[in-house]
Amino acid sequence: MSRMGRWLSLLKQSLKLNNMKTILLLIMVAGLFKNAAAFRLEYGNNLVISKPVYEDLYIAGNNITINAPVYGDLIIAGGTVIINDTVTNDILLVAGTVTFNGYVGDDIRCAGGNIRITKNIKGDVVVTGGTVNIDKAVSVGGLLASGGNIILDGTVAGTVKGAFGDLLVNGNVFGDLDCRAEKITVNSHIRGKAIFAARDITIGQNALFYDDIRYWNNKAYLEINALQKYGKLTYDPSLRVDSAQWYYLGAATLLGLLWYIGMAFIMIMILQYLFSFTLKQSADTFFNSPLKSLGFGLIFFFGVPLAALVSLITVIGVPVGLLLIFMFIISLLLATVISSLVAANWFNNRSDKGWSNLQLGFTALGVFIIFKLLSMLPFVGWLVMGVIVCMAFGAILLNIKWKHRRKNNITI
Repeated sequence: MSRMGRWLSLLKQSLKLNNMKTILLLIMVAGLFKNAAAFRLEYGNNLVISKPVYEDLYIAGNNITINAPVYGDLIIAGGTVIINDTVTNDILLVAGTVTFNGYVGDDIRCAGGNIRITKNIKGDVVVTGGTVNIDKAVSVGGLLASGGNIILDGTVAGTVKGAFGDLLVNGNVFGDLDCRAEKITVNSHIRGKAIFAARDITIGQNALFYDDIRYWNNKAYLEINALQKYGKLTYDPSLRVDSAQWYYLGAATLLGLLWYIGMAFIMIMILQYLFSFTLKQSADTFFNSPLKSLGFGLIFFFGVPLAALVSLITVIGVPVGLLLIFMFIISLLLATVISSLVAANWFNNRSDKGWSNLQLGFTALGVFIIFKLLSMLPFVGWLVMGVIVCMAFGAILLNIKWKHRRKNNITI
């Protein structure tokens, strides 16, 4: 087995751990350094949460329904997700079809095919999807979105920003409107500055602007009633969007997302297939010795660049330095994939279901997406992901078997 193979094999010793160690890792994975008991894990094909959850909830499954309040963060990777009750904190979610039927007390970060919001969101909504609907009478804090078709019938207390195929604004926006699209239609009150660019812009009879308007469209003219316009109306050629770049932007954005996820899945399956046994073994170390793994991981991520630098200083050490740099870059690129495989094998060991490589691959993909969403969190997300990655690589180093063969070759 190759050196990288031995290395990756260490990542899967999944789960013979006591409660305190389990709790410690989950807190780091979630990025929430709170009460050590504040978590709950659920995974399976069809999941229904029917009783209140008083901690953070992490779910991976095909069909997921939340019918009870969650008094913490909610992190989901699934196929079809319906949230019918209150979530008091943040939601991080990736799914094919998503319906938010419950009040959310903080921010939403969501990627999906079809997304619908029917209840108020106190915080901001960061979303990408094929179709995004925000219903009438719904209020959200702010909206940052990209997608094929965005229909905003509700009210946005803050700013609306994004890039879309078609954007329809029927609800009032109390902050700025800054959007790019193939087609934009505005039928509401915009109290902040309006900056939009599209091949086709339509201003409805109910539209009202309380501040300046900067725009670009194919006509170089915006048909707007003088009674509707407040502030200064400016045609800005610098906002121009090329048809080849923006036409059907939502589809292009979604396809780009699908391509990225697909490439991650392929890498996950390759590593899982080649190094399934060693991944399983390494996961135990990852969870049973988290602090020790973290220490060795820190040594790796600080020691390898330093060793490469020292090697490059000397002429004879240049090949070694270049090899170390190459290995380090590959390690960084695979860091999230490897960490996701650890978690997937952990789930498998906990369930004792003997999942196939394909099932482990899909589970790892769900965890991979959650980790990527987690990394979007300012500062805390990157800090937590850094800790997780260091622990994963540290566990690998701890499981390398340094055995000497007859010719004094080192086997890794």
